[in-house]
Amino acid sequence: MDRQALGSTARQWIAGFDSNAHRAIGAWREGGDRLGGFARDRWDTAFAQAKPKLSPETRRNASHARDVVSGLYAKGIVLAAGGAETAVDTLVDAARAAVDRALAARQAGH
Repeated sequence: MDRQALGSTARQWIAGFDSNAHRAIGAWREGGDRLGGFARDRWDTAFAQAKPKLSPETRRNASHARDVVSGLYAKGIVLAAGGAETAVDTLVDAARAAVDRALAARQAGH
């Protein structure tokens, strides 16, 4: 395999990795959002059933707790997915640079 073919193959593999990794992160984010929605629905159902038995203060506290936990969960999903995207982008950029440097070094050596 000549240098150009090797470089082309490496770039295609890196592009495929980049695309598939970002798709996987997107699917993970979507699944996390769905799970969060399911948890909110379950909380709301349980809260609606228990609400008549709770004091006004307990209802306020429970409602506030739901909002806080839901917000923290959503922020966690955003932060985790963003961190994963940054890691993939950094790895892909480094891999592309390494291929370019390797090809340039081989050309300079000949």
